[in-house]
Amino acid sequence: MQERREKIYKILSKKGNATVQQLKQEVFASDATIRRDLKQMEQEGLLVRTWGGAVSTNNINSDPPVFVRSKANINEKNQIARIAIGFMKDNMTVFLASGTTIAKLAKMFHMYDNLTVITNGLDTAAALNDHLSAKVIISGGELYENYDLIGSLSESTIEQFNADLFFFSCSGITAEGFSSSDIMRLNIIKKMKKNSAKTILLADTSKVGKIYTYKGFGFEDIDYVVMEAAPEDKALKKALGSKLVASRAFFK
Repeated sequence: MQERREKIYKILSKKGNATVQQLKQEVFASDATIRRDLKQMEQEGLLVRTWGGAVSTNNINSDPPVFVRSKANINEKNQIARIAIGFMKDNMTVFLASGTTIAKLAKMFHMYDNLTVITNGLDTAAALNDHLSAKVIISGGELYENYDLIGSLSESTIEQFNADLFFFSCSGITAEGFSSSDIMRLNIIKKMKKNSAKTILLADTSKVGKIYTYKGFGFEDIDYVVMEAAPEDKALKKALGSKLVASRAFFK
């Protein structure tokens, strides 16, 4: 079922719109199955149903769904995680926001002992599942996109903790700072940042130059930005200065 919906999403993203008849031929499913998929995907905000078909909701102000993000730029995300893990030490308390890059980092936490991790990401918590020595605290809240928790309950839980480090990712990054496609996720980021000694942004270079609706804080409020390579954008590179970490050599 998920694979079929991924195909539908990719078709609509490429063409902008499609009829039920076109989709059934592309994914080899019945009219009824396609209509059920379109109804479910509309509820998830992935498309808008029309008479006899659907149109894509893809635009600069919305991130692709998690099943798309999780398969994008995998090598870059792994490289970022291998760099970012260098900030970790035993006995730390860490905030981890939700996100596919953050989940890659969480999988490496087994290298350290006696950690306390507070997260709103179910994918992040799942990545920590085999780390038996870590204390993992999951915020409550409203389930969003089936992989993270948001809203006032999640925020109030986060406010009860202080952390040594806070890792998060973003939708877009420019010389002015980072931006997000979702205000509820941005609110979680702000709460975690407020109660953290150091704040570290993980951003692969595919996000450079992209601007989304909700403006985050500037680099003056971020201690480090970890990327898999130095950005080609000269203004961004200048704005980051010594805060840019694009190599494990930084920790030597």
